[in-house]
Amino acid sequence: MQIYAFEGFHFTPKVGDGGKLAAPPFDQIDARMRDALHARSQYHYSWFTRPIARGGDNEYEAAAFLHAKWLEDGIVARDAEPALYPYVIDAAGEPQRLGLLTAIDVGTPERSVLRPHEQTVDKPLEDRLALLRETRIDPEPVMLIADDQGALERLLAEDVASTKAFVSHVDALGRRHSLHRVTDPSRIERYKEAVAGRAATIADGHHRCRTAQLYARETGARQGTVAATKMAVLWSLESRSLRIDPIHRALRRPFDPALAAGLALDRRPAGARGGRAIADAVAAAESPTIGVWARGGEPELWRLDASKSPPGTPGRPDAMPVVLLHWMVLPAAGFKAQSGTDGTTVYVDDPDALFDRVDRGEVEAGFWLPPMAPSEFADAVAQGDLLPPKSTRFLPKLISGMVWVGHDARLL
Repeated sequence: MQIYAFEGFHFTPKVGDGGKLAAPPFDQIDARMRDALHARSQYHYSWFTRPIARGGDNEYEAAAFLHAKWLEDGIVARDAEPALYPYVIDAAGEPQRLGLLTAIDVGTPERSVLRPHEQTVDKPLEDRLALLRETRIDPEPVMLIADDQGALERLLAEDVASTKAFVSHVDALGRRHSLHRVTDPSRIERYKEAVAGRAATIADGHHRCRTAQLYARETGARQGTVAATKMAVLWSLESRSLRIDPIHRALRRPFDPALAAGLALDRRPAGARGGRAIADAVAAAESPTIGVWARGGEPELWRLDASKSPPGTPGRPDAMPVVLLHWMVLPAAGFKAQSGTDGTTVYVDDPDALFDRVDRGEVEAGFWLPPMAPSEFADAVAQGDLLPPKSTRFLPKLISGMVWVGHDARLL
């Protein structure tokens, strides 16, 4: 992959602690949260990522006007030279997590250097494209995984230890997100060498990467310009703090366990009440095991027989539980392949919330999945397999508004 240092925008001391103005990713902000964040400060970054139409301007024109005003008033400034930005996440009881905020060449959809790892759920790209067209600013990073053999993590550890963070933000769960700067051209070159020729896999932000590629194509952006890149935080696949949590499933239509029961090597009661208890039992069981609870029955643990998966199953014969659920279990019960994207399947992060929805009869069945080991993720990506939609949940989410980049910035 090709990465670049860039001249980043950031809040200035004129507004006090710029870290307090940073925001969650735009797609985590619903209307209620947007209003609450906007109320915190007229300079909160969510005013830019989740803008509101004002006067005769639509929301995107309002965002462009606002950013220009921030620059004019000295609320926002741009770094005087290109930099790479080590990104650090600290949380109590967890190992420190180290990433690299950079600009990565994404090419066009036809010349992509980024590998998706899962099918995407259709949703409009026009909103982010409209913001990009009007502002010519890349507002927030995506999350990428670098197959760098551990070189990236070593460089980051050295630079974080020898430099001071210039901005920090504490998220809603108490994790501290901090940025450092690396401006030495020779040091920047070492980072470039560490990932040159290496693969980059999209962990979180498939649609934003697609937006960047579409914009690069429609504008004819030249390689080596910001318009042909996407701001991203690179995490090493070798990182000991890489965490890949599951996203559990529910079905809106009735599920008959008897139709798929023959696909299980072992089927037994979950022996627990509550979604977290079921999720913990699934995680502790021999792979590939899933939790299954259909209305009218009791929660069970199914250890699946991967040898019965159909030809073409990703990762076969060592397919992951999420793959076996969508390629083997659900089809046996009469669900079509597109059930993952047509609204039949409901995606639920919280295992307790899934339990409650089945218990109240809001959904017809729930399926609990285990965490994914980094080695499983690496194997799937190496084979070029696309996993079912929302197969992974990389946590914690990145923070927006600590540094961002305009399309007129210099790259190095």
